[in-house]
Amino acid sequence: MTAKKFNPLFRVIVKALKYFSFIVFGFLLAAFLSEMIGTSQITINFFPLIFEYIWRAGIILLAVAGAAVLIESFR
Repeated sequence: MTAKKFNPLFRVIVKALKYFSFIVFGFLLAAFLSEMIGTSQITINFFPLIFEYIWRAGIILLAVAGAAVLIESFR
């Protein structure tokens, strides 16, 4: 199957999930590096706020991805 056969919503969700995983990986890398250089207090202070937004964005993306899969399967 080529990418042209997929629903536009499905293609957008795949890109959004890809960039979401990049953001999560980047935050984990930044937290690891801040621990190495000794500035982990900044990361610890921001972690609850960032975790809250990442959690909500992940749930929303998974819900929309499920809807896109359902729409694609009905097509």
